[in-house]
Amino acid sequence: MPEEDLGFGDKYDKNEKRLFNKDGSFNVKKTGVLRGVRDIYIHLIEIPWGKFIFGLFGVYFILNLFFALIYFSIGIDNLSGAQSGSPAEDFMSCFYFSSQTFTTVGYGTISPLGIAVNLIASIEAMIGLLSFSLATGLLFGRFSRANLKLKFSDNILISDYAKNEGKGLMFRVTNRRNTNLLDTSAEVITTTYHIDENGEMKRDYSTLELELSEIKMFPSLWTIVHPINEDSIFAKNSLEELKRRNLEILVLIKSHDETYGQIVHARTSYKGNEIVDNANFLKSSLLNKEGDIKLDINKIGEFVKK
Repeated sequence: MPEEDLGFGDKYDKNEKRLFNKDGSFNVKKTGVLRGVRDIYIHLIEIPWGKFIFGLFGVYFILNLFFALIYFSIGIDNLSGAQSGSPAEDFMSCFYFSSQTFTTVGYGTISPLGIAVNLIASIEAMIGLLSFSLATGLLFGRFSRANLKLKFSDNILISDYAKNEGKGLMFRVTNRRNTNLLDTSAEVITTTYHIDENGEMKRDYSTLELELSEIKMFPSLWTIVHPINEDSIFAKNSLEELKRRNLEILVLIKSHDETYGQIVHARTSYKGNEIVDNANFLKSSLLNKEGDIKLDINKIGEFVKK
């Protein structure tokens, strides 16, 4: 058992999926979660960039459309300088004025007349200022949030291991960014299940001893190796037996990102069907004529079976 509780408990169900998804997210679906303003902020910080940008422009367009409809319903006559024509042209003038007011640009081409339009315009200007302040804060939060982008090999291999003249369980990992990672450590834990004396399915954990669990600098590629000795779960059980017990190998990486000056984390997992026995990784780096080490990130998981 690992010294620290992983947080999943010891209860097991045969219909249970993997604990970690391949992207490192936990395979836990929560209901009744908090829906406050801070939680909306966290959601907007964590969603993909494409959805964030699309949502940003969507909110901007919808708010302008909303106020344009209000100006249009009040009447185009209350907008001095607006070109009147067909209903479509009138609405576009209202939308044009709304976008100026919302962004507080104020070209001066169109100006409000009357109490009603001036009141709506003042409210829209305030909402525009608050909206852009919020968008700026979200952009800063997204850019300043450090996260670790690692690429793991698709498979984990059981290969010949010269140091113990036996076998080793190994996988590869590299940094997908050009950031400098320091004091990087790895922890690898297996989880299986067994049936206790009461007939209940219980989860087992086993921390795998690594050849090297920490490196001071992480500039290129790291092959993480678990020597399969007599104390290893892979020596005490056959691979087929571990697969039958729904083996999952949990990988936890922790590192210090020099760019952000923060500790960052990454996770992934391997299931039994992602273990390839009696195989070796192919070489993914080479030395060019200038003496530089060239690493092809897309090839770090390529292997050949013996």
